[in-house]
Amino acid sequence: MAPTIVVTGASRGLGAAMVRKLLTSPISANVVAIARTEAPLKALCDEFPGQVAYLTGDVSRDELNSEAIKLAVSKFGGIDGIIFNAAILDPIDPLVKADATAWRKLYDINFFSMLPALKEAIPHLKESKGKVVFISSGATHHYFYGWGAYGSSKAATDHLSATLAAEEPEIFSFSLDPGVMDTSMQVHIRDTGSSGMSSSEHDRFLKLKSESQLSPPEVPGGVAVNLVLDGPMNLSGKALRFTDEQLAKYKD
Repeated sequence: MAPTIVVTGASRGLGAAMVRKLLTSPISANVVAIARTEAPLKALCDEFPGQVAYLTGDVSRDELNSEAIKLAVSKFGGIDGIIFNAAILDPIDPLVKADATAWRKLYDINFFSMLPALKEAIPHLKESKGKVVFISSGATHHYFYGWGAYGSSKAATDHLSATLAAEEPEIFSFSLDPGVMDTSMQVHIRDTGSSGMSSSEHDRFLKLKSESQLSPPEVPGGVAVNLVLDGPMNLSGKALRFTDEQLAKYKD
């Protein structure tokens, strides 16, 4: 029986790469996709008939997240895993310029959006011995100038993953740092990050692009998919970069 996986932030970049891998053979999973943009999700429905259900909207709305779990259960009969991928980077500003309203908006998307989904999903995941993969960031322990909101939200995500593993030992829970990828977030950093970042750190991101050092999202995305399908319980509760040797067998 095909697994059913919920993916947030599913319409582009890493999210789109993970959804496509889940849908295609040999996995051929059922996917409930959540994103703000409908057109890419509708195109997936046409390309993979019967395998895709989707919801569009801002994940900061609590009801959207719980509805996604209910949709997975009603359409596909259950849920086997979740990949929490939706996130934003802004605001990029040093603490002396911090806007608490902007920080709250980021936290609503990057962190609090996961709580109603987890609350709804945990009983079903316990039944299926399911798995949850949280997409984290190296910014949890590399402290970039101006990235306090984003980095701290991802540090909170790592803690949430470990908490889920401690509270629900039947559910695999893992926080994955996907590294620096060639996605629209990197475009945003290069185009607008100079106003809130230090010049040396912004230059580093420009150099990563110019020297072709950005990973295609399919590479860490493949690790995330393999973990949400086959992650071992001895890794549950951990937070690792996708290149860590402990994850070598989960690379395609």
